[in-house]
Amino acid sequence: MRRIALTIAFFAALAAAAQAAPPAKVVLKSCVPKERAAEFEARMGKVEDAARLKMRFTLQIRKNGQKSFHRIAAPGFTSWATAGRGKTSWVYSRRVNALLGPARYRAMVRFQWLDLHGTVIAHAKRFSRACRQPDHRPNLKINALSREGKRRYAALVVNNGRTATGPFDLQLAVGEALVAPVSLASLEPGAQKLVTVHGPRCAPGTAVTATADPLDLVDERSETDNAFTIKCA
Repeated sequence: MRRIALTIAFFAALAAAAQAAPPAKVVLKSCVPKERAAEFEARMGKVEDAARLKMRFTLQIRKNGQKSFHRIAAPGFTSWATAGRGKTSWVYSRRVNALLGPARYRAMVRFQWLDLHGTVIAHAKRFSRACRQPDHRPNLKINALSREGKRRYAALVVNNGRTATGPFDLQLAVGEALVAPVSLASLEPGAQKLVTVHGPRCAPGTAVTATADPLDLVDERSETDNAFTIKCA
């Protein structure tokens, strides 16, 4: 009987604690990878004897390969916000832009309910769902390389990333000879360009390699697909 009584008391205490938990929630209102943006909305409900409501947003990030979230600085995510006088419940949102991927972002919100004297009479902490942001960087890739004559070569370069590349060079190596690089304008996402390069004759069995951004000046999603090699017949 004593064990049963203790069990009943334990669950009664849990139920009382759940009922006493301050009404607070934070949700991921929008997640827009194309705009590299996310918006979080926090809600706090009425607590008896509370005269002022306050909340503070903190932005957290978990990069690919990391096991846990950690705080990251963001505009508007540093100070406490206070509801207008007389409000007994409050809905407040924060939007963050220029998010970098690949990573996941979430909001942690601290809530406070204060009485007429400014004393905190209730508080809570809640987390939103995460907003996944892909890798937004450009990605240069040589899709094809061919001989167009005895001393002319054609390389097809593409940007299969999510942002523009900015200016970059393309360089050809014929055997041991390096041809002067060709300077190219920026490639938009999904764009491609056929580049013709004049160089030395290609002896049978010699390798010809075209490399986009040979000095690695463009910050890319991957640096492993910038070169393409063929053998001269």
